[in-house]
Amino acid sequence: MNRWIGFFKKEWFESVKTYKLFLVLIIFSILGVLNPFTAKIMPAVMDQFMPEGALLDLPEPTALDSWLQFYKNVPQMGLIVFILLFSTMMSKELEKGTLVILLTKGLHRSTVITTKFFMALCYWTLAITLSFTITYAYTAYYWDQSTLHHLFFAASCLYVFGLLLLAITLWGNTYFATSYSGILVTLLFTIGLFIAAIFPQSHSWSPLELVTTPPQILTGEIQVSELLIPYIISIGLMILFVWLTTSHFKKKLL
Repeated sequence: MNRWIGFFKKEWFESVKTYKLFLVLIIFSILGVLNPFTAKIMPAVMDQFMPEGALLDLPEPTALDSWLQFYKNVPQMGLIVFILLFSTMMSKELEKGTLVILLTKGLHRSTVITTKFFMALCYWTLAITLSFTITYAYTAYYWDQSTLHHLFFAASCLYVFGLLLLAITLWGNTYFATSYSGILVTLLFTIGLFIAAIFPQSHSWSPLELVTTPPQILTGEIQVSELLIPYIISIGLMILFVWLTTSHFKKKLL
């Protein structure tokens, strides 16, 4: 346990030195502010682009519009940037050979994998919590949110999907040991989910549902029970990929 904590401290200090903490705080704070701000000014922006004399009758923005921006910006911008930040969790040290010294001193290989994934998990938790809290505060200031359904569950769906992508990135990064392998494997996995989404049957189990249906959860069009299977499958796949990564790294020649 002491070695796990010691390695975790090493990972933490390195992440701070490489500006990961700074970037996560800045990027997801900006996204948190941007979501309600975009919803608030969108009618005025649309009005500016209309031809002179044309009338545009847009409804007043609501709390739902702010959260629609959240579920558009965080997956499309925030999650992509986050995966890029942590896309070299293992390959960087494997290429430099810095882990060899620590492993020869008795550090368990399973400790390396679980610590690195836990570090990424902590950062993703911070990122989602920060962006969600800022969006929630500004949205509550401008609009009434009482009509929205299952606000926290909808956010947890995005959170779980992000953890799944992190686990896949770590697996690809460890298995192929190159800087781009984690991103490529995660991209192929995501493309596979989009291809599967062509078939209606996949909607009952696909992890992709966790990032495409939160707006419908908020409006009550989709019930929580309808997402339990994709939710459980995503958590199961996350655990499976972490286990596969650990198993492979135990056998990997360094």
